[in-house]
Amino acid sequence: MLVCPNCGGTSCVVAVEAIIAQAPFLYTKCERCADLALDKQSKIDLSEISFEDYACSGCGKRPLDAVMGHILSLVVDDKKKPDMSLREVGTPLLAPNVPLYASPHLSNRSLVLLTNKRTIAHASDQIVQDVPEIKAILYGDPARVIGLAHTQIGAYTCQVRSGCDLRADLVTSAYGQLLIYKSQSKIHIEHDNREKIHKLGSIPLQGAVVFDALSGPGTLGLTSVLMGAKKVILNDAWHPAVNDAYLNMCVNRRVLGLRSIKRIRDEDRSSYGEPTLFSVARGDSAEIELYDGTFEQFSDQELNVDVILVDPFPRTEFRFQRTISKIKQKNPTARIYFI
Repeated sequence: MLVCPNCGGTSCVVAVEAIIAQAPFLYTKCERCADLALDKQSKIDLSEISFEDYACSGCGKRPLDAVMGHILSLVVDDKKKPDMSLREVGTPLLAPNVPLYASPHLSNRSLVLLTNKRTIAHASDQIVQDVPEIKAILYGDPARVIGLAHTQIGAYTCQVRSGCDLRADLVTSAYGQLLIYKSQSKIHIEHDNREKIHKLGSIPLQGAVVFDALSGPGTLGLTSVLMGAKKVILNDAWHPAVNDAYLNMCVNRRVLGLRSIKRIRDEDRSSYGEPTLFSVARGDSAEIELYDGTFEQFSDQELNVDVILVDPFPRTEFRFQRTISKIKQKNPTARIYFI
């Protein structure tokens, strides 16, 4: 049983095999479930709706709009003429997120809410207590990139106002599925990573040594193992991302074919600097090294890699061009891909 690194609980972290098995049914409704589709843009007369009544007597799930409406009803002064629309409540993030083919019906502790509304943030403890589907309330600006975009820019994080912010995305590729956990108050939100996985799938990686230079929680690098890479080097300067990548190696160890995972260093670094080895994992056909450090200082090393994956935050690509040029000079045969 894996313990949650954020809250210490035993229910936050589930192995990938269990989620793969549950994915088709996690957010589907049963024959007794009632649907609810509300106008997200307009102000809704909340006094006419009893959101608690939408909890299914069979499976206990509620439609997403009933959950969001319930939250709104707890924080407005006038339910008949609320001063907030349903969309303004915040960004709902499924925990875990799996492929959907219809509007989701939610069970207990299956939703993390990111909001920029102070009224909701101030009522977060009450919301988590009264709305059983809510796992956590995060307070921050949804228009900003969460995490460390570049060491010269600095990091942006959200506040965890109540609950535990650890959530996961089920990443699907032609080579298998991985469960990628994220401390969501500190890690960039990817609403849809299919395009990135599609780009990665077009790169020949069988038997290659792959350097995932800005690895984040490990999505591309760990998928590279599924694609047949013989060695993957993960690196990130953002310490929360490195910790999440280590957790994801553990969660997906059977799918990745890993026999052993060794954590080299326990403490978090207080500053960005020269890459240091954080963890090593070995399997029958692949090896993974996880580093904690800046991409720029990795350029001073002889990497001896075949493929370099660069997945920068939006509009920061130009900041890494000099580093890529230096790496290319020392590793002239390496193939570099922006994902």
